[in-house]
Amino acid sequence: MKIGVISDIHSNIVALNKILNEFEKIKVDKIICCGDIIGIGANPEETVKTLMQKKDILIAVRGNHEQYLLKGLPKNVHDDKRAMSLEEIDNHEWTHSKLSENSKNFISLFKISNIIEIEDKKIYIVHYPCDEKGIYKSHIKKPTIKQNEEMFSKIDANIFIYGHTHTTSINNKDNKWYINPGSLGCPVKSNIANAGILEINKNDIHYEQLKIEYNVNEVIQEIERLKFPFYKGILKMFYGKE
Repeated sequence: MKIGVISDIHSNIVALNKILNEFEKIKVDKIICCGDIIGIGANPEETVKTLMQKKDILIAVRGNHEQYLLKGLPKNVHDDKRAMSLEEIDNHEWTHSKLSENSKNFISLFKISNIIEIEDKKIYIVHYPCDEKGIYKSHIKKPTIKQNEEMFSKIDANIFIYGHTHTTSINNKDNKWYINPGSLGCPVKSNIANAGILEINKNDIHYEQLKIEYNVNEVIQEIERLKFPFYKGILKMFYGKE
């Protein structure tokens, strides 16, 4: 079975369409999404509606941006290290205002985490591992295999798929896999959309990282045209534009 793996789309419809086209060429059987479908980018409604068209093969969990929509905005972000600025709050509220009730209802169906079984392999899907209080554990962009084992120490699975850090990380030990495909929709100073193909055939597990080029300038121009709250900060932090 071939499974497309994505995370952290962040309302980047141009990058998402490019990856979905690639998945169609490869003929994936399922798509796993580790959350943060919305937030940051220019096209939240279009992004959700596009994924809704894949609902028959999509397995998605909530990211922190989906939680902001469904549970309200937190006072502090990034491991509780700093308060959310007023501009950031306005940006989230702008994103939420662009979503239809149909899209909100679709997002509300996502679980915080999920375990599925394919070819006798248990796959644990989460945006990022949480502690007992439901707070994200410390962000580790490039974890060692030992750190991955500690992050998911209480979960019984063969494959762990997560996101949140926007950084690609693949570890494998004794046929136990820890996969973070990186951000599909936040390219920083590149024109690359990240994704992956997980292939499971009985006891054989194979993962291939995809780095697909797309027209990032089209995305930047749309953000600059809309001038939504905090757009300059977003272009700097997530698109590398000074």
